[in-house]
Amino acid sequence: MSSLLAGKKTLVIRFSALGDVAMLVPVVKEFLNHYPDEEIVVLSNKQYADLFTGIGRLEFVGADLEDKHKGIIGIIRLFNLLRKQYQILSVADVHGVLRTHLLRFLFKLSRKKTALIDKGRFEKFALTRKGSKIFRPLPHTTERYRQVFAELGFDRAIVKHAEATLVSSPKKTSAENIKIGFAPFAKHDAKMYPLDLFKTLVSHFDKEGYQLYFFSGGGAEKRIVSEWVSYFKYVAPIQKGLSIGQELEIMSKIDVMVTMDSANMHLASLCNVPVVSVWGATHPFAGFYGYNQNISNAVQVNLPCRPCSVFGNKSCWRGDHACMNQITPQMIIDKIESILL
Repeated sequence: MSSLLAGKKTLVIRFSALGDVAMLVPVVKEFLNHYPDEEIVVLSNKQYADLFTGIGRLEFVGADLEDKHKGIIGIIRLFNLLRKQYQILSVADVHGVLRTHLLRFLFKLSRKKTALIDKGRFEKFALTRKGSKIFRPLPHTTERYRQVFAELGFDRAIVKHAEATLVSSPKKTSAENIKIGFAPFAKHDAKMYPLDLFKTLVSHFDKEGYQLYFFSGGGAEKRIVSEWVSYFKYVAPIQKGLSIGQELEIMSKIDVMVTMDSANMHLASLCNVPVVSVWGATHPFAGFYGYNQNISNAVQVNLPCRPCSVFGNKSCWRGDHACMNQITPQMIIDKIESILL
């Protein structure tokens, strides 16, 4: 690997998950726009390279955390590669996990300036605890990323999320089919709308004048979507083995995306596509809402137990998953049509 960058370099570290890495993209673009003499090296999982394609003065370094860069020895190997390949002047750790702590420590020993993300753990605990919740919107994840750059001395990198231009509604002509993307899956069940209700939702738009697209992961998700493709009439065929870049290309042509609190919400946001997102155990107030998305397009019900989790990885306290089951397909349909019509 030969370096494409020759100027002052800031290393930005963010491993997994896909949605969190996707939210880094607009931040590094803003940084490079505000600091035309600076250059960035992004270190992340190797499969996320497509997210950063085409960004000038940025080079992506893909880590193989399952093999070559696994464990302490692997992280040291990764550090040596970065130190030899690039003249790193500062390090922005926007992840804050054991492997990034070790990398940051090694660079600090090399007398490089480093900064670590404040995840707001207590704020998020207070928002999601069972009783005495402090129910208020917390800083968006992109704001937390920007603050790390500010700690390195890049104050111009801070742009208030609320001042950004929201994703606008599509402008259609009567001759065009309306393209709707559906992403019914999430990493955790507590963040998923019941699939039978989701199927009812899709049925409403399975008619002339619409073109439907499904997005899923592998395994069981792909099998379910394959069944739905056979069931619905106005659905685009699934292309197998798509890269992230190819999925982004398809999303960029869609008029509206319907997602859970999932990576697809963030990918669609990168494409400047309006997103109707469905929220259950989690809540937009935790700071993981789609970048530049209009909060009014979130579909959710108000319950005293919500949110019960930051990531959706906890069991339902009530036992009935009311946060999702009380959302009707018509509520989501109305939100979609408010964007399209």
